[in-house]
Amino acid sequence: MGEGENSLHKVPLQDLFARYNSSPKGLTTKQVEISREKYGKNRLTEKKGLPIIIRFFLQFKNFFSILLLVGAVLAFIAHGFNPESSSNIIAYALIGVTILNALFTFIQEYKAEQAMKSFKNLMPEKIIVLRDGDEIEINSKEVVPGDIIHLKEGDKIPADGRIIETHVLRVDHSMLTGESEPQLRALEPSSDKETMSRNMVFSGTLVQSGSGKFIVLKIGDSTNLGKIADLTTKVKAADSKIHTEIKHFVKRISSIALVLGIVFFILGFVVGRTHWESMVFAIGIIVANVPEGLLPTVTLTLSIAAKKMAKNNALVKDIEAIETLGGITTICTDKTGTLTQNKLSVTSLWFNGADYTYNTFHKTFCDEEDKHYLHVISDKKFSRTLDVLFLCNNSIVNKTSTAGDPTEIALKQIVHTQREASSYISYRREEELPFDAEKKYMIVATRNPNNDERIAHLKGSLEKVLEKSKTIFHNGKTTTLTSALRKELIEENIALAGQGKRILAIAYKKLGKLAATKAELEKEEYVFLGLIALQDPPRPEVAQAVEECYNAGINIIVISGDHPITVSAIAKQVGITNEKDKIVIMTSDNLEKISDHELRKILKTKNQKLIFARALPEDKLRIVNLLQELGEVVAVTGDGVNDAPALKQADVGVAMGVTGTDVAKEAANMVLLDDNFATIVKAIKRGRTVFDNIKKFIVYILTSNIPEILPFLFLVLFAWPLALPVLLILAIDIGTDMLPGISLGVEKSETDVMKQKPRPKNAKLLTKSMLIRSYGFVGPIQAATAFTVFFMTLFAGGWRFGDALAGSNPLYHSAVAAFFAAIIITQIFDLTSCRTFRGSVFHIKHFFKNKLMFIGITVELLLLAAIVFLPSLQKIFGTAPFNPLLIGVMISGGIVILGVEEFRKYLHRKHGLFKVA
Repeated sequence: MGEGENSLHKVPLQDLFARYNSSPKGLTTKQVEISREKYGKNRLTEKKGLPIIIRFFLQFKNFFSILLLVGAVLAFIAHGFNPESSSNIIAYALIGVTILNALFTFIQEYKAEQAMKSFKNLMPEKIIVLRDGDEIEINSKEVVPGDIIHLKEGDKIPADGRIIETHVLRVDHSMLTGESEPQLRALEPSSDKETMSRNMVFSGTLVQSGSGKFIVLKIGDSTNLGKIADLTTKVKAADSKIHTEIKHFVKRISSIALVLGIVFFILGFVVGRTHWESMVFAIGIIVANVPEGLLPTVTLTLSIAAKKMAKNNALVKDIEAIETLGGITTICTDKTGTLTQNKLSVTSLWFNGADYTYNTFHKTFCDEEDKHYLHVISDKKFSRTLDVLFLCNNSIVNKTSTAGDPTEIALKQIVHTQREASSYISYRREEELPFDAEKKYMIVATRNPNNDERIAHLKGSLEKVLEKSKTIFHNGKTTTLTSALRKELIEENIALAGQGKRILAIAYKKLGKLAATKAELEKEEYVFLGLIALQDPPRPEVAQAVEECYNAGINIIVISGDHPITVSAIAKQVGITNEKDKIVIMTSDNLEKISDHELRKILKTKNQKLIFARALPEDKLRIVNLLQELGEVVAVTGDGVNDAPALKQADVGVAMGVTGTDVAKEAANMVLLDDNFATIVKAIKRGRTVFDNIKKFIVYILTSNIPEILPFLFLVLFAWPLALPVLLILAIDIGTDMLPGISLGVEKSETDVMKQKPRPKNAKLLTKSMLIRSYGFVGPIQAATAFTVFFMTLFAGGWRFGDALAGSNPLYHSAVAAFFAAIIITQIFDLTSCRTFRGSVFHIKHFFKNKLMFIGITVELLLLAAIVFLPSLQKIFGTAPFNPLLIGVMISGGIVILGVEEFRKYLHRKHGLFKVA
């Protein structure tokens, strides 16, 4: 819109009308057409995504899918060479597993961009516009710059514009600027900043009361709302840690499988095997190495965790964010409602030179030293104090409802305890200088028709009220406000703010017989009455949650819009800071004056606690960005539209469910249904547990890879009978291992989970120690046990090395079934051991509470029995019953696994050796 577009609120109205070829009567039809050609339609641009079908097929590009499909093709080819091998069954099974994995990942990735829809929901459908001198109703998309729009109570504003007519027009800007009180509009600019000026209105905000007209200046993407929406869509949410790690894990395991498959295919030729036999070897190695159930299991594990978190008031929108929560190193939290209860109430009053505490039993203020109680009848100036609290106030408080700014509601509620509100019915408001963040005070002039008394009521920050006061009611009389008294007031203000209280100063002055002008109201002639203190108490459970964070190595940064002293007091009360800490407090003004380089140095300085007060939403985004550049994994809380970019940029965006806007909730990964900091900490604990449990699942499924691979290796190298055909490998990986593996996903956290430091940002889902544990110790024990019962079966049937053994021989089928059973039995012991990485499984207090685990074990034993004893499945898998006495050997192998793992854990706990994860 050209140079100076952010100063249009200061341009004379006539020049503004000329700029847009408009007038107080609105645009003509021809001018509308010209304007639309120049500026386009009033709508937010939405980025189009890929078609659904393409997004689905993209799921097949990962290594797992490619390898499994290659295996399926090889199986079809092998079946072509030897139709009797039934390799086509393997091919169909591999294709089925591939499609299943693709569906699971597609369901998670297919999420329409709801944030943009939320921004669009802030736009009204129909509005009243002045065109060709007449008021007509049009769709808001048809609005163009230069249009004159009529506003009334309840209207949503469709564009940014400047007020040209107002009748006590109040607009709720809280979702855009953070101002909680509906703001009175005016014809004249009140600030150099466009968003803070009283003569402007903005797209998406709501008319609270009154009426007026404005000229449209900006539409669509050019509006403040459009800029926030554009910034939010440009903030590209990075892949979650679990997503990145699964890709890394898949790539590593798939590469191993591919290399081994090729090697075994070549080895088959070297030792004289046929083409189809070599292909079977390759397929077997690929299938044995690829954990086909990983992706579904991870998805189900995260989904189950999400349901549990929802019961604890943490609604997770993106389940992959659960794992990211476990890696959080820094929490950027706001104060009001998150660290505090968001229940403001008046607690004390400094008046007439004394401190008065509100006594809830007597329902009045009491001087604790001389036990003097304030009463409106005996204390005339106290009555005047109540007048200021009630009349310099725009909230609504009655028996059935309350509405307005929480601070003003609390002030009116305290007045209700002292006198009947009906006593103010006769008062008439003649003028108002509304509160804003820059002036930090509010003045209301009223007239009492009963005695024709005109009074100006002033409330605001102490420094501003002191500037406008010449006298003070002190020690029972009105006296000059000396520098000593000013110093006393400042010290009192600091002391109260240091208790975490919000402080307002109040004053009044009598006016003349005629209605006062704004200039007269601004004159520094007020009588200072006192300080009123309000408190939003800390949530009682937050202190323990903060302690848990620090024990877990998580840093906490408070980012609040409140006064620095109040914010630091609350931070101290909940344990975020203490007297020994080096505390750095910065405001938005400080941040504006320093570079990113300087702020980055402050953020990365160790052994200090950071508090950002009087902070703006854009400050929050800047802080989050710089923390991430420093390698921090950041969770950030927010509730407003302006918080949306920071919530989306954060590794985990946490929106407030009670006070948050729809836009904030859509941009976030998680919504707190109780707006409680302690809930975030519970979610982090759950996230850490999920990451541990996924690693436990991986360790568990990798273990059986060794007894699955070695039969093919020994077949090629030593011409041993193939102890485990490919179909039985699939039966283990997507049959018997699946449900027990999922049960590890719902295992409760280990007792020390919140005493561990955050895992390094480069921590891998698959580590060398995990491979050593599975491939170097437990896997070989399983394989040794399985080969023992395999050869015991063969030898008992009269077979000796060098004898021919047909694939259709019942003895061979029994030996295969024994090998298969040995893997499953020893895996049950391995499963038990995998329930902990550090603590002994014999010390698990909830040992029998993981019902899914015992269901999984039951299911895999039933599946084992079905494959071994049911004729129909015997035919498919090539199995037959084996000697039941061999089960004792299998259990012995499992006990060895459990013993070896318990010894490893003991050495880890006592000496820090043999860490697995």
